[in-house]
This record gives sequence, C-alpha cells and structure tokens, in this order.
Amino acid sequence: MLDSSDQPYEYYPPRRWAILAWLLGLYNRHYYLPRKMRVVGVEVSGHLESIRKRNRSDRLLFLPNHPTHYDAYIYFEALRRVGVSTHTMAAYDVFLRSRINAWIMQRMGVFSVDREGSDKRAMKQAMSTLAAGRHALTIFPEGNVYLQNDLVTPFHEGAAFIGLRSAAALAEEGYRVLAVPVSIKATYLTDVRPQLEVMLNDLAAAVQAEMPSEAPVRQKIHHIGRAGLIKNLHQRGHEVPETETLPELIQHAAGTIVEGLEQKIDLKARPKDSLFDRIRRVRRVIHELRLDESRTHDHTVAVHWADEAMLAFRIASYSGKYLKGRPTIDRFAETVEKLAEDTYARVIDPLSARHAYIHFNEPIDLSEYLDSFKKKARGAIEQFTERCEKSVQEGIDQLNARNPHPGGRVWAEE
Repeated sequence: MLDSSDQPYEYYPPRRWAILAWLLGLYNRHYYLPRKMRVVGVEVSGHLESIRKRNRSDRLLFLPNHPTHYDAYIYFEALRRVGVSTHTMAAYDVFLRSRINAWIMQRMGVFSVDREGSDKRAMKQAMSTLAAGRHALTIFPEGNVYLQNDLVTPFHEGAAFIGLRSAAALAEEGYRVLAVPVSIKATYLTDVRPQLEVMLNDLAAAVQAEMPSEAPVRQKIHHIGRAGLIKNLHQRGHEVPETETLPELIQHAAGTIVEGLEQKIDLKARPKDSLFDRIRRVRRVIHELRLDESRTHDHTVAVHWADEAMLAFRIASYSGKYLKGRPTIDRFAETVEKLAEDTYARVIDPLSARHAYIHFNEPIDLSEYLDSFKKKARGAIEQFTERCEKSVQEGIDQLNARNPHPGGRVWAEE
C-alpha cells in the first residue's frame, strides 16, 4: 500500500472535454491497457440494458471495487462500451504524481478528494454531478488499493451519504438516483508461478528472512510476511507479541500501534468501530494536524505519527487468511505483489498478460431508503453500504466461478 500525501490540499475540479475524453478512451483501449497495463482483454457483463434503457430522469452512481492500481483504466473502457460518461472521485495523491497526468485526469472528468479530511468541495461536486444528470458519478468506496481482488474490503460510508443525500434532494423534483455496484476482476492468462518464486527469493533477501529453498510457497510467503512485519516493528521500537499464528500477530501489532496513537492524540475508540475505522480516524486527525498552520510546533512529531498510522494500516490490510480461503495462482500473485509493494514502496508491474472482467450488478433505487434516511440517517447509510458490499462480493464470486484462465487455478503444492 502506497503512502498518502500530507502536502497542502489543492482541489482539482473535473474539466471534462468530450472529444479529448473520446480520443483518450481509444488510446486507453488500443495502447495503454494492452501494452502498459498488459490487460489484453476486457469482458463486460451484467445489467447493461437496465443502465442503457434507464429513464432520462434517472441519475447513476457507480460504486466499483478497487483491487489494483489499474482499475480506473479497465473501468473507463467498460463504461465506453456501455455508452456512459462519468465524473470520477479520486484521491488527491494521484494528482500529485504528475502534472501531465493530473491535467489528463481532469479532462477525463476526474476530480480530487482529500480522503483524510472533510472535503466540502469534493462533496459539493459529487452532489452537483448527480443533480445535473449529464454525467454519472463514480466513487471507489473502498478508498484504498488492497491488492486482494477476491475479497471486498469495508466500504467508506461517504459514498452512501452522498448518494442518499442527493436522492433525497432530487426526489422532490421527481428524479431517482440509481446506485450500481460494480465488480472488477483481473486474472493472469499465463502460469506466473516461476516469476513469483523469483520474487519471493528477492523479498526474502530484502527482509533478511532465512528459509529452506524447498519450503512450500505458502510457507515462504508467511515467513517473509512475518519477517518483514517483525523488522518494521523493531525499527520503530515496538515490542513483538508472542504469538505463533500470522493472523494473530497482524491483529495484535496493528491494534497495539493504533491504541498508542489514540492515546497520543487524545482520541477515544468508539465501541462499534472496527480496527480499520480506528486507523482511519487516527489518520484523519493526524492529517488535519499536519495541515494546521496554527500548530506548526506539532508538525515534526506528527510526521512520525503519520508513519506509524500508515504502518498500522499496511499491517491491518493483510487478512492472514487470504490464501487459505481459495489458494489460486491469482491470490498468490496478489499477495506476493502486495508484499513487494510494501517492501519496495512502489507499484509492482504486472508479471504477465491479464484478462479483466467487469460486472455491473443490479441497480439499487435509493428511493427505497429515503424514509429511513429521514428518520435515522446513520442506519440507512449502514444498510445501503452493507448491501453494496454484498452485491460487489457476489459479483466477484460469479466472475471467479466462470474464470477459465490459469490465474484462477489452484496452486497445487506438494
């Protein structure tokens, strides 16, 4: 998982140019996807006619999963085929990587959001996009790339809030907001096990993990992951808990770090918050502190706190059970790529050609939730968010069930 930026926030609005967006779509389809991203096929399925033949008064809110750093390119190609234009919310960090890319993204209809803070301009843009109805609105509600394509991670509730609040306002004018959960799946077209073995050996050397060369690959991954985690904890002066299982070590280590940060910034954990929720709250407070010009005397220590919070986020993003659930070549590849990204602090290039599936799940009419939203907004947001997560996961499961490619095969171990 790549670091977030704490540079002063500058809002990037969407400045979509239809002709340029069309040309960039062709470039993406014929060059960028197959040659740069090594995605040589994109298969679109699902409730396409419901989207194409919707009422003119309907507004569309797309909510895709975010398993890789290249989802947007796959997703834009799918929307091009469906015939829908969109404004898309993206993390501010992405705009900082290149001025040219930032300019292009804006012309594609992408706008920035400060995901660690309360970004009123991004929220206003999202709601105005739905109100105008000229373009759909796309939000990736997972918020981060976790490199675990087969499992949906908890959605941020901000997307549900934007959708329901917009639906409530538009209902008075006779308009509906249709939320479309979208399932994205990328799979390898070749057997990448030899490349993964080489990567594992390099990673073992990088984290100074000694292990028998004949050890099963899953054992190697756990050994490298454990060694890398212990190394990071020692470097930051944390004690390593005495536990034998990797999942227990992950939960204990991340929990200990976030608990320490909560004490330092005087933040109390809420009873219903998950570990991810607690980490996100900590990161939000630290982010706001680092941008507060009236507290420059705290900025130096806040840099250290931000590093600690990111470490906790990285640790917690490993379930420790991902390979056990369905040990396919794709899952092994994702896990090794995730370890490499965290070790080398950079995006790892695809190992081979891939095929991408995009499944548009059944649209959800948000007017179903408006009565409960008016009475108890929090409950309606939670129910809608849970429904979207479930829909995206079911879509991924369906795509996996019909995946004939080598990436979907179980990695047989002796």
